[in-house]
Amino acid sequence: MDSVPNTPPGQLRRMAAVWEQVLKKGGIGPDDSFFTLGGQSVMAGTLVRAAGERFGVRIPIRSLFEYSRLGEFTDHVVGLALPTAPTTAPPPDAVSTGAVSTGAVSTGAVPPDVPLEMTAFQRRIWLAEQIDPSVRNHVPLAWSVAGRLDPDRLRVALGRLVAEHEILRTRFVDEDDGWSVRLREPWLPPLELLDLGEAPDDTSADTTADASADATDIPDGVTEWLEAALRLPFDLESGQLLRAALGEFADGRQLLLLCVHHLVIDGESIPVLLAELDRCCATPDRPRQVVQYREFAAHQREQRDSASWRTDLAYWESALEGASADTPLPAPERPEPNGAFRLPLPARLLDSLRAVQSEHGVSWFMVAATALAVSLHRWTGLDDVTFGSPTTNRNHPRFAELFGPSLNTAVLRSGVTADSTVLDVLLRMRGEALGALEHQAVEFDDVLNHVKPARRFGHTPFVNVTLNMNLLDDHVAVLDGALLTPLLIDELRSDYAKFGLTVTMVQLEGRLIGLVSHRGDQLGAEGARDLADRLAGLLNRFPEALDEPVLPRD
Repeated sequence: MDSVPNTPPGQLRRMAAVWEQVLKKGGIGPDDSFFTLGGQSVMAGTLVRAAGERFGVRIPIRSLFEYSRLGEFTDHVVGLALPTAPTTAPPPDAVSTGAVSTGAVSTGAVPPDVPLEMTAFQRRIWLAEQIDPSVRNHVPLAWSVAGRLDPDRLRVALGRLVAEHEILRTRFVDEDDGWSVRLREPWLPPLELLDLGEAPDDTSADTTADASADATDIPDGVTEWLEAALRLPFDLESGQLLRAALGEFADGRQLLLLCVHHLVIDGESIPVLLAELDRCCATPDRPRQVVQYREFAAHQREQRDSASWRTDLAYWESALEGASADTPLPAPERPEPNGAFRLPLPARLLDSLRAVQSEHGVSWFMVAATALAVSLHRWTGLDDVTFGSPTTNRNHPRFAELFGPSLNTAVLRSGVTADSTVLDVLLRMRGEALGALEHQAVEFDDVLNHVKPARRFGHTPFVNVTLNMNLLDDHVAVLDGALLTPLLIDELRSDYAKFGLTVTMVQLEGRLIGLVSHRGDQLGAEGARDLADRLAGLLNRFPEALDEPVLPRD
């Protein structure tokens, strides 16, 4: 590895080791850029936290976007070094994704009848189901299996997983004075065995066809099981919020299927689930202490009204001042069914964006946010729009391997003038996304309670249009010696559309796939397709569109 000026070779090697661990790439050199190596916003949080622990400094997450090459980032971090800084000091504004272990601890067992508490995210999910019983906050998951899973070993591992992680045996109890959280004794999740018949030619995610192609050919038995699992409500008081199935084809190939309630899992928990399930398969008789979700809930409560919490709240008050609480969608004259479809994106979109990412210090998520913002400006004619995006609130290394939902919601706001270009919006979205990551400790519900926006039934203020990032590449795992590859099942998305419009950008096997879902009572199929075409068109030609005006010029 070549050195660069001002960077001691030993320090450069130490930093390169952190980058290689987080980015899962070898031979990273000083001129390599975080973005050309495939980095994105969530991974950035993991990297700055890991680098902060290695070098004993607090690293703001925006540093990685300002110094995106290994050599210049190392120079910057070495310059931040403080002799008195503890080597394990957590960088408060890093976003943890669990890639770096900090050791597991536990505060001791809790008797089943002792009331605990919900986090703000859990209260929001629970309230949504109370307001509208048709809402299903279920998370469907599916993997193709390369190798073979033994059903008996998998059952035992699922039981051990439930026994060790309290979140999987948590009861949400309706009492006279409201809902409370209690634990139940360990239980053994049933494992359904599905006969899937003859296998299609390819049961793994399609990586060669254009992203506009139809959904992957998933066997009918898999879709039927997942659809049934999504339709069937969970009994929230039972403490049994997980369903599992193992499907087998005539030729012996298998698929693993799970359906888990959002009260106990989110996307950041899925890699933890797979790693823990693999450990339980390998060592079923050797339980270990883990960080429990109740500890995370207590930590969130302790942060309320702290100085940093009040600073974050003031940030959001300023960021949303004067913003409309609703980005208008053209509702159909009569409610239509919910809908879901793919964006027509080229298979090599990520490759075409990397030069823009490296030049302007942005992630591909920031590019997607820019394309959505510009499309909303052009579609609505408004010069000020907002939309939401989930963030993961794991900014303490103690919770890096937490099993349980840690999501928060951030608001991204785009304001333009008659002279604004796409590049102007890109730089605005870069600042908005970094600001959201740095001030995410305040729960979205607390922000709403503070700014008191106008509300409409069925519309969530500021975020009724939402942009999601789904890193399915992180959901590839080894389980009991078998390789699990996640499946993307498009047709189920319309069944759980929660916002007027949701755009989900999926990273799967080095490629970006765009998915759109919409609520038919708020946005008709024609309107959703129109916006999607605008969004896809801009993403397809994004590097050439930076100088385009956002709004038509007279």
